[in-house]
Amino acid sequence: MKKSLFKKGEIICVEGSPGDEMYVILNGTARVFKTINAEKVYLSTLKRNDFLGELCLLLHQPRTASVEAIEDTEVMVIHKKEFEDKVQQNPKFAIRMLTVMAKRLIEAHQVISKLEGTKRSMEIMYKSGE
Repeated sequence: MKKSLFKKGEIICVEGSPGDEMYVILNGTARVFKTINAEKVYLSTLKRNDFLGELCLLLHQPRTASVEAIEDTEVMVIHKKEFEDKVQQNPKFAIRMLTVMAKRLIEAHQVISKLEGTKRSMEIMYKSGE
């Protein structure tokens, strides 16, 4: 594992890019965003002890979002083999990750439910106007 420093405004990882590492924020703050229709849509803000890039590491898929340092941010870079070793040596690390990932999943479901409700409301509104 190694530490890396990202200056304010630097991109830590880019949506759609490959990667075999995840990051744990040691100091600083970063913002997760997706680019939709050439605009940044901010999803969350990460701070000390938060992690990112785990999906790319676990699933061997391209990154699902970009992350930008919003202040000077120091991260621990963890590659796949180091991650596997860390999980075996410290199962509490894996449990913490699973808990955070479950919370993120709940938040995603809430957003999807809200969007579905908005979609249905719009459909009803437009149908009643016909």
